[in-house]
Amino acid sequence: MFFIAVRLLLPSQFVIGPLGGAGSPALLIGLGCLGWWVLARLQRTTRQYSSPVVGALLILVAAMIASYAVAMTRPINGEEVSVGTLTLIGAAGWFGVMLLAQDGIPNVERLTALVHFVVLLGGLVAMFGLFQFLTGAYWVDQLTIPGLQVHQTIYSATLREGFTRPAGTSVHPIEFGAVMTMILPLALARGGGHLPRPDGSVGNLVARWWPASMIGLAIVLSLSRSAVVGLLVGTIVLLLTWTPRQRIAALAGLAGLLTIVFMVVPGVLGTVLGLFTGISKGDPSITSRVESYAIADAYINQTPFLGRGIGTFLPRYRIFDNQYLLSLVEMGIVGVGALLLLVGVALWCAARAYQTASDERLRGTSAALAAASATGAVSLALFDGFSFPMMPGVWFLLLGLCGCCYRLLRVEHGLQASYLARIDS
Repeated sequence: MFFIAVRLLLPSQFVIGPLGGAGSPALLIGLGCLGWWVLARLQRTTRQYSSPVVGALLILVAAMIASYAVAMTRPINGEEVSVGTLTLIGAAGWFGVMLLAQDGIPNVERLTALVHFVVLLGGLVAMFGLFQFLTGAYWVDQLTIPGLQVHQTIYSATLREGFTRPAGTSVHPIEFGAVMTMILPLALARGGGHLPRPDGSVGNLVARWWPASMIGLAIVLSLSRSAVVGLLVGTIVLLLTWTPRQRIAALAGLAGLLTIVFMVVPGVLGTVLGLFTGISKGDPSITSRVESYAIADAYINQTPFLGRGIGTFLPRYRIFDNQYLLSLVEMGIVGVGALLLLVGVALWCAARAYQTASDERLRGTSAALAAASATGAVSLALFDGFSFPMMPGVWFLLLGLCGCCYRLLRVEHGLQASYLARIDS
């Protein structure tokens, strides 16, 4: 909980000054989680359940290290070495949080409590984003925090069709939109009563639905094409696990919310629609993405299997706005294959828990986490998510929680088998 609170609430541009890019408080907490997980694994004295997510992650780690080693064996400038090393350190922090989430949650009650906590924090960050939209200022760029320094400059308030695009506590509106779309399926599951509180209750209507309402509003008003796509993906995946009556109620509520937005804020509807209808009219972001394929292809052909080195394709060379394409350049086919394997395994774990768990809390949580993780995976095809500080930390946490669902499923089945064995004896 401490990690997700720091990751979502502390503005991303602040770091511990002497440590530079490696001094992000969230990153340091992530590295602490990794050390905690390693020590716990080394000191355990009894067999513990796990999930295939751990094995898939180890394959990705091996691919990253191999890519880094390839980079260090070729002629390379100092800046690429520095950024590549920092990228590995950052990945270690992401993976530490993921592994601790996968293995460190003891029961379904703690799992649902953590998901509720993520939803509540997401709702608060969304409310802050709405405040930015209404006031036309980011506010976090005016903060000073004792002991911390600004390392990554936050983008000045960006406009689209005259509207200020909110960024919350992230460094860019596109990252803000991506993070909100990942949390939205969890908030919708909470609103629909699929995530009971630790005491077994679901709360009143307002308490259940305010985070989803705030997050949905923030996604629409972020005026981000990738956020709108993520909203659709997450909602569709989650609704597939609901009953027809629940789907109708959720879609009716979403439609009502959007209607209110479009009526209260004139011009937003045309701006959102223009994100997609204007694609054929020479949208510069689309043009840039299309041109990037030819540039990336030239680099991929040089080192197709392990890439030119993780973190070594600097933003000043080219911004692809597609993490999978960037990863192909940096880690090659092996690295991207390992990343997709991790995504597939995590989604399979959540789906398996949803299909076979007898505990309805675990089923509802698994469905929501699968939808949230799938949303993040789709978002990575629409912007270079690993180049931002907040998005990957949240996404890898969600993947770890998918693995946790499967581990708790194995615990459930193990307890049932033990109970039946005692009856037979």
